[in-house]
Amino acid sequence: MARPFRFLGAVMPFARHRYFVALLLPLSACASPPSQQPDRNTAIVDVVPVHAAGGPLRRFSGVVRPYRETMLAFKRPGRLLTLTVQVGDTVRAGQVLGRLGKADADAGAAQAEAELAAATADARTAQDAADRSRGLDGIGALSSAEVRQRALAARAAAAKVAAAAAVVRRSRDMLSDAVLVAPQAGVVTARLTEPGSVVEAGSAVLKLASGAPEVEIHAPADLRLTSGMMADVGMPGRAGTFTARLRRLAPEGDPTSHLRDARFVLSGTGSPPPYNSIVTLTLRTPTPDQQVRVPLSAIGDADRRPYVWTLQPDSHIRRQPVRIAAWLGRDALVTGLRDGQSIVATAADTLVDGQSVVDAGIEPGFH
Repeated sequence: MARPFRFLGAVMPFARHRYFVALLLPLSACASPPSQQPDRNTAIVDVVPVHAAGGPLRRFSGVVRPYRETMLAFKRPGRLLTLTVQVGDTVRAGQVLGRLGKADADAGAAQAEAELAAATADARTAQDAADRSRGLDGIGALSSAEVRQRALAARAAAAKVAAAAAVVRRSRDMLSDAVLVAPQAGVVTARLTEPGSVVEAGSAVLKLASGAPEVEIHAPADLRLTSGMMADVGMPGRAGTFTARLRRLAPEGDPTSHLRDARFVLSGTGSPPPYNSIVTLTLRTPTPDQQVRVPLSAIGDADRRPYVWTLQPDSHIRRQPVRIAAWLGRDALVTGLRDGQSIVATAADTLVDGQSVVDAGIEPGFH
């Protein structure tokens, strides 16, 4: 319900009430001068928010969620040596996040290097023997079977070298698998284990949130939501709002609660609300025929065309035509406004389109 509004002084342009200003001069001389004088073309008005008939039915509580959450894990088992990040830290792609103990991996790599060296030496010896025996069977120095056997031994030794080289590569991979790096930029939202713990391969140790933050709401299953629908998002105790756009809507609602999940992508200037914080999401009216309750004093008439003065974000007013749907005592139901919009409580001929105004509840000079 709209707050009570003041008829006296509801609209008071500075430029046209010189007598009123003159009466205030003796009083103002006793007080300290304000730090900033408002513009002489600025008007002091009563501003009230208006809502859809029956209240703001398209307003939801939501939770800020990341676009994507990734569980990060090591590719091999081992004892966790260190984690270099804390919850809330922002990381870049490729940044080292943690390490496993490398004692076993280092020993395995050294053993693999030694076995490769031994296999290489054996292969050279076998190849030399095969090269020296080539052609000796033709002069009767060696039998053909012995020459063939030496050639096969050289091939077997070469195969052992290839196998040992594969073990070396695998041991080097094991060393690199002991380091956990960020796959993409994001924010750490959870540490699932602590240094000193033994972790299994594939067991998550960190949770990384990435992508633009989103607001998740649970909307009635019969509420018509379209892709790309816009909404305004506010946070309790925090000035200003963010703009949000519908990105994803669950195809079906829950059969028990008759609700379905919807995700809105946040945009706007300033730092977004923290993940998991509670926010209020207000859907922007998609059609102009929604009935909004306004006080009768806010409705003006220009050539039998009703209008109200709406407050813009830059503290200027704009004449907004409306259509009267019904009369409700001191209020009226109109169309042409959206739920939650701010209007001037008393329409006046002294106001002009685009004029700068100050809410009567805010002291001039501190707006």
